[in-house]
Amino acid sequence: MMEILDIDAGLEYAGGEAEFFIELARAFIDDNPPSMEKLISLEKEDSLKAASYVHYYKGAARQLAAKKLSSIGQDLEDILRKKKEGSTEELNSLFINCHKETVEALKAAVKKLQ
Repeated sequence: MMEILDIDAGLEYAGGEAEFFIELARAFIDDNPPSMEKLISLEKEDSLKAASYVHYYKGAARQLAAKKLSSIGQDLEDILRKKKEGSTEELNSLFINCHKETVEALKAAVKKLQ
């Protein structure tokens, strides 16, 4: 099972600066979470718009070494961009739920690093 958050890698991405990692984590925590309704609505309207929506969160997750969210986001984005075949139905739920798990893991990491 893929880990939700690799704090050591996240700190490395932040140049070893815990304060900078905490700042990035707080921005992620405080950002509007992705919404299933918005994701489905965008997908119905234009799959590329939905892909951009997912890309935003996936990119932020990648910066924080939130590996599971980044991986699910990449799979979902690839399907939305027609780079690979598959259904988004299950991945949409996984993505939304994993975002919630990631926020909780980041809250715990921030607490630990302060």
